[in-house]
Amino acid sequence: MNEKQIGAWVDKLEIIDVVNSYFRALDEKHFDVQHLRRIFTDDARVVRPNGLTVIGPQEIGASHEKSLARFESTQHMLTGHDPQIDGDVASVRVNLIAMHMWVGGNQDARKHDNFFIAGGVITARLCRIDNSWRISSVENAVKWRGGDFKNMAQTGK
Repeated sequence: MNEKQIGAWVDKLEIIDVVNSYFRALDEKHFDVQHLRRIFTDDARVVRPNGLTVIGPQEIGASHEKSLARFESTQHMLTGHDPQIDGDVASVRVNLIAMHMWVGGNQDARKHDNFFIAGGVITARLCRIDNSWRISSVENAVKWRGGDFKNMAQTGK
């Protein structure tokens, strides 16, 4: 394997790590702006499943903090990362299954009304800035949902 191939593999691993870091921040509810600045560009755009677009690490964090407050916990499982790199810009496609436990659900997934689950496809663009990859845009195209959505109407989308 030559230096160019090794560099391409390192870039792919770093891109996968950044994408995984974003979804880990969601699950851990880690929305500190300093943390999110290591994941996102200053003008990053997140298009939420309901179509709402938020821009910049501070707004992204505030939006997710408000939205995820209605869940006792979440678990985002990512697989099939497929990064494509063109110089200092990359795109990545990732499959996602996300479980959301409503507040009061007591982590009990045996009761249908305690959770909802969704599957989708994440598409993201990343930029290399100061020798590290950061997300410049990310979108979740939900393909299916299951579970209870009654709380969704009560708490907003």
